[in-house]
Amino acid sequence: MIVVMTKFPINPEHAKDFAERAKKEFGEKGLTGQEGFIKMNILEPKEFPPGNKNNVFIIETYWKDMESFRKYTESKAFEEAHKNPPPKEWFAGRPTVELYEVIKEK
Repeated sequence: MIVVMTKFPINPEHAKDFAERAKKEFGEKGLTGQEGFIKMNILEPKEFPPGNKNNVFIIETYWKDMESFRKYTESKAFEEAHKNPPPKEWFAGRPTVELYEVIKEK
């Protein structure tokens, strides 16, 4: 199984806007119909311990295998999902994408 983590550093004054948009729009343009797609999580940053600033939202998608994820990145659904990004001023930095393979599950 492959886990794709897209990390979005968001300016604190736009965190609520980003969270609302992510809940409403992310994953709603054909993602669930993709072959090999398992699930998606949207993670909102929290501070712990108090005072430890965290402004990075994470979108996790789980895929059966690397080939399934690759095919999604070449699909019309992927193109549609990335057509209208949030405003640039919402971001505190560039989003990054990290891929992982699950080597143990419990």
